[in-house]
Amino acid sequence: MSWLLVAFIPWLLMVATFGLERLESGLVRETMSASDVDDFLQQAGADDVGRLARDGMSHAIDGMARRQKSRLEAVETLPTRMAAAGLPTRVYIPHRPNPQFQPPSHVNRV
Repeated sequence: MSWLLVAFIPWLLMVATFGLERLESGLVRETMSASDVDDFLQQAGADDVGRLARDGMSHAIDGMARRQKSRLEAVETLPTRMAAAGLPTRVYIPHRPNPQFQPPSHVNRV
């Protein structure tokens, strides 16, 4: 009788694994790669992380992309209007400081 357990348990485990895989693939709406998540976390601000916690990854990435697009459009339209008026223009794109580098807490006396 114990030979039945030895013979059927591996087959039952494989069938359960395939069934759960099929169930999981039906539940997954969209898949994001690790590089997409890494890019988001490197560029995200506090409001983006709050939206991530509240609404999920896809909404947070969409909101960040919309905000960056509107920021680029605002930067692009101002020089175009100035150039149309005949004014000298300089394109300025604001950059955020790198939070990885902090000022030292002591004076470096070299």
